Amino acid sequence: MTKTAGCKAPGQTRTGRVKAGRAGLGVCLAAAMLLGTALAIPAGARAEEAVVVASTAPGYALGQVVADGSTVTVPEGAAAHFLFADGRMIRLEGPFEGRIDSVPQLAARGGADAAGDLVSGERFFQTDLGASRSVSPWPVRLETALAIDPGSTGTYCVPSDGQLRLRRPSDPALSAVTLRDRATGATARVSWPADGGGAEGDKGDGTVPWPRQIPVRDGAEIIVAGPDRKPRHALWLRLVDGGKGKAQRGPALAVSVARAGCRAQAEALLSSLRDQMAPLNLYLATDRGLYPTYRPGEPVRMVLQTNRDAHVYCYLRNRRGLTPIFPPGASASSRVEGHVPLSFPGERMPLSIQAGQPGSDQEVRCFAAGRDLDGELPGRQEAYRPLGPDALKRLDRALGALRGTDLVMAQVVLRVD
Repeated sequence: MTKTAGCKAPGQTRTGRVKAGRAGLGVCLAAAMLLGTALAIPAGARAEEAVVVASTAPGYALGQVVADGSTVTVPEGAAAHFLFADGRMIRLEGPFEGRIDSVPQLAARGGADAAGDLVSGERFFQTDLGASRSVSPWPVRLETALAIDPGSTGTYCVPSDGQLRLRRPSDPALSAVTLRDRATGATARVSWPADGGGAEGDKGDGTVPWPRQIPVRDGAEIIVAGPDRKPRHALWLRLVDGGKGKAQRGPALAVSVARAGCRAQAEALLSSLRDQMAPLNLYLATDRGLYPTYRPGEPVRMVLQTNRDAHVYCYLRNRRGLTPIFPPGASASSRVEGHVPLSFPGERMPLSIQAGQPGSDQEVRCFAAGRDLDGELPGRQEAYRPLGPDALKRLDRALGALRGTDLVMAQVVLRVD
């Protein structure tokens, strides 16, 4: 495990927030490169939709479309990556509130002063994916990412200039499926070998071509029947713009697919880009912000969000020592879903935290890891019980001993007056 302090500009502090883990690609950009890229964007560029690639800001999830001209809010301590169809990637680090499409335009129009305001504290990052070697070619084969799972109902997109493919169903009972266009009545049967081998037309990625007996058309409703020929569910097809030019094909498809509501395909396209461009990240704050003050006995409400699925562990530090508070018990799972806010107290953490006595500041410290650390961190079996005077040292030793693990930490100090 490597540790980094993250990007920091003069005068910017990271009080209450420390990051550790693999640096990842595209995390830190030099200020000169950042300004040069931002100022190169034409001032008259029209508003464009963007799609969320990664976010720790509550309210933004992978594949979510940000409409033209809409206001984006990223609170202090959170960050979000947005992708445009032309290949631009924008990373916003809070606090930020404004129109995302106006960020580079304002930098271009306003000169050095406007650019300085926008990038103060390195809160704004931009890179051109079309010219970036790290994402050319696109991190995952487009045909594979767009392949349909006939075992899962939903809306699926087909590039207007591409070929639709079917992947082996996630449902093991569907070794063969019959597809029928509800409107035209055209049918076709597709099967996969029971031993898991490749089917006819398989390119080695577990996918086969869409059957020619059923022409692909926009708005088609396809009924899926199992080996017993009984209808199970439906698929809806949408034709989308595949983008012009090899460099923009991935970004253009990702935005078009997300806009059309093809959720599974959008996530398949964007998750690989997220993993390459946005390292594991964690947001932790109270309903009073990152620097809250309480009166004795007041309840403390918090929210936590990661930018991908992760294992989360939280501790409360006060005059009694270190107390594990999440997961809330030995049988409770540490795994949290990325882009989904986790509230304290809430369904997964029913007990509340209360402010202590005046002058007895408390600290909540949470860790997000790329793998299960249940057997390596102290107190996993002892939720809500103080761990003793040496607990903090044991926790530091456990974290220091981790190797090859993505890890990020966030903390909030609860002041009591």
